[in-house]
Amino acid sequence: MSRRKFSEVQIKRSVLKHIPKTENPYIKKAGIGDDCARLFLSEEKKEQLLVADGVCLENSLGNVKSDFIRLYNNLKAAGGLPYALTDTLLLPEADERRVKNIIKELTRLAGEYGITVIGGHTEISSACNEPILALTMFGSGQTAWSKQWHAGMDIVMSGFTGTLGTVLLTKSNRKQLLTRYSEDYLMTAEQMETLAALRTEIEIAKEADVCYAHDISAGGVYAALWELADGADVGIEVSHDAIPIRQETIEVCEFVGCNPYMIDGSGGVLYVTKDGEALSRALYAAGYEAAVIGHITDNKDRVVLRQEERSFLTPPDGEDVSMTRGKEV
Repeated sequence: MSRRKFSEVQIKRSVLKHIPKTENPYIKKAGIGDDCARLFLSEEKKEQLLVADGVCLENSLGNVKSDFIRLYNNLKAAGGLPYALTDTLLLPEADERRVKNIIKELTRLAGEYGITVIGGHTEISSACNEPILALTMFGSGQTAWSKQWHAGMDIVMSGFTGTLGTVLLTKSNRKQLLTRYSEDYLMTAEQMETLAALRTEIEIAKEADVCYAHDISAGGVYAALWELADGADVGIEVSHDAIPIRQETIEVCEFVGCNPYMIDGSGGVLYVTKDGEALSRALYAAGYEAAVIGHITDNKDRVVLRQEERSFLTPPDGEDVSMTRGKEV
């Protein structure tokens, strides 16, 4: 079953435009570049309840895990500590075995990540052809990022490009991939799943004068870079060759015909900071891959440099982000 998000242009035109601005000073809505809503619990607005939600459509327990991880990373990158979860499960028929398997997987994941399932709803709907699992995850935290941007600040990436996407592509194309690659090689690619959930990266960033963090997810690193820039209304310049990537991702994507910079990048994070080298060293010392991949500019262009070629990011179209070539200006 194929799955795509609304494009950013469609979201702005048909969704965000029609949601009235809140007048409640204790609420900050989610938006482009900020995947969590925030409910402030005190007048000082330091203590927060963070909320993220998503949906799993495929009839696959593996996809339950990938959507769970995306929400978990949303909250972690926002500076929160995920701790609770609710679910809504819609099914086309009263298949008790299927319900049991989905809920067992969900509760297993929750236990693994220290999250409590605090409620849920299950019903049968003739509008469904496959199970639809909607998740809402809650976290607590304090204000983590100042979002005080200015030209010249560094963009740092931790993790690897297309981590979760590599795992999902390997599992769904295993039979075909075995015609070229060994079982051991594919197992190495699938083991990248251990890198998909964020660990202590954000805690390190909080101590390193980072003003913003954004987790990479569906759409890949290029989509995340666009969201980073668009959410703050700034320009960026990024070196394509500096973006961390593993050989397994390159080869799996080449085999199946996908762009590795546009597949699910869960496990990676983008940071904006004054001293990117210091942050990279701190992350690397803690065992994370990290690199300075670009910087904030004094215009609104979203530029990617690849050797001597200069290209421009354009708004994500569904789960893809395109690039147009242009002359250097």
